Amino acid sequence: MSKTQLKSHKKTSSHTAQKRQTARAKAPTNNLFSKFDLTIAVLSWRQPKTLRNTLNSYRRNGLLDMVRQKLIFFNQVTSEDLKIAEEYGFEVIANKNNIGIGLPYQQLLQRATSKYFMFLENDFMLIEDAQTTAQRLQQAVDLLENGVDAVRFRHRYHYGDPSNYLRNVWSGKLDKNIPTLEWISLYADPSLLTDVIQKQELPGQDVFITTSQYGHYTNNPCMYKREFISKLILPVKFNNHDVIENNICELWDKGNFCVAAGTGLFKHNPLEFSGSAFSENKRIKTPIKNWTHYIIRLGMRRNVFNCFLLQFLPMIFKINLNIADKFMINFSLGRYESV
Repeated sequence: MSKTQLKSHKKTSSHTAQKRQTARAKAPTNNLFSKFDLTIAVLSWRQPKTLRNTLNSYRRNGLLDMVRQKLIFFNQVTSEDLKIAEEYGFEVIANKNNIGIGLPYQQLLQRATSKYFMFLENDFMLIEDAQTTAQRLQQAVDLLENGVDAVRFRHRYHYGDPSNYLRNVWSGKLDKNIPTLEWISLYADPSLLTDVIQKQELPGQDVFITTSQYGHYTNNPCMYKREFISKLILPVKFNNHDVIENNICELWDKGNFCVAAGTGLFKHNPLEFSGSAFSENKRIKTPIKNWTHYIIRLGMRRNVFNCFLLQFLPMIFKINLNIADKFMINFSLGRYESV
């Protein structure tokens, strides 16, 4: 991205702080079950069971009827993919090869026509009912119209597995005491609130608002104004193997954008796994056709205890429990396939 383009995105910290104050000043409305001027853009690759489960959750909880445009991009498209897209009423963009994430993201943005844009990967299912979904989408619209640049929608309590942020904290790569939007929004601990991360109480949820320095870029579900995210994503030169965050994070962190995270709507819930990346992440040298893992997490405020074991067991079971925003238990026993 050129210096001119970088300059066009740059905001001062004081301007962002003023935007946060504006966002807090106006209470969102509750325009339930209206049609939002929103494009949902789904990226999918070789996971038909997961995709069908995800789109069924969108239909069951009313999302498909609330948005103006529904787009889906298929990497290595199949006839089954096209059938699923038609069943749920999605406009299709497709490639016969796997071209990664960045290039499809750009093509989805170029096809989008709505004022607001939400990028979704095919394994983020909607877990809230229609009324809650509509309320939180309306609250996001109000925030975006009053100074916020990005509203995160991964669920605070039922976020699914894995959470890369928590994984990095548990592995020691990140210091859990550094104030970030991820840590505060997950645990809602008032003792972590600072002058750079503030809380706004809205009907049905608390929303945490900060700058992009403390609310890093993520491919997890987020809602933006299309004009804003297009100026950020479209000028970037991606290749087929780029990790999109690596190309965006530096610009995002320095941009002083305003980022909000509420309770959220979507849970990461893959039913199958494409490729051998998960096995490689666990330092397994050769792909395993069928295997099962279970993970137990216990969290009390800022202290999290993690137990991860691999077992070759043919069963699937997941529980997420959060008590009073203070005590968290996550138990996951799931089968992943690599090919």
